[in-house]
Amino acid sequence: MEAKLTVKTEALEKAEAELTLQAKVFEKTKAELIDDVVDAYVAGFEDALAQVACKHPKMDISPFATSNHIVDGQIVPRHPQ
Repeated sequence: MEAKLTVKTEALEKAEAELTLQAKVFEKTKAELIDDVVDAYVAGFEDALAQVACKHPKMDISPFATSNHIVDGQIVPRHPQ
């Protein structure tokens, strides 16, 4: 009976180790996907700004950034320094 317990304990430990490894792989993959989405968003935003600059070359587009938002009709940094 003790031998069965040892076998079961070893199997459980192996399963736990595999689960821990899979959780790490999942978290890494999740972080990479989030980075990919952010990169795509920023690239799209920059492309849109380039299009505006192309149609309106005299327009100052420097206040526009993905990190800004609108508060009371004003463009403000999302996280002021």
